Amino acid sequence: MTGASCGRTSPPELPNVLAFEPKKAYLRELLATQIDLTTLGAGYVRETHEHFEEMQATIHGGEAAPSDRVMQQHQEMFGRDYRVETESPHPDPAQRA
Repeated sequence: MTGASCGRTSPPELPNVLAFEPKKAYLRELLATQIDLTTLGAGYVRETHEHFEEMQATIHGGEAAPSDRVMQQHQEMFGRDYRVETESPHPDPAQRA
């Protein structure tokens, strides 16, 4: 006896809704155009982040953030930053190695 002959039908096939594809170009565009955006209230601004910098200094006691210290140690141990610029220079000139 088959599923069709006993009144059962096969479940519908799900559509392919998630496409896995490289996102480097999209991310590079975001970095090039929005890396300096931050929120202020409900809006976005492009200006120096004095409040953020003051908060970071308070949180970290005037020292570098732990993640920055780890990166510095890595560079001292291995002689390079593992976050390499694989295809071209960083989209934001201030972030280029």
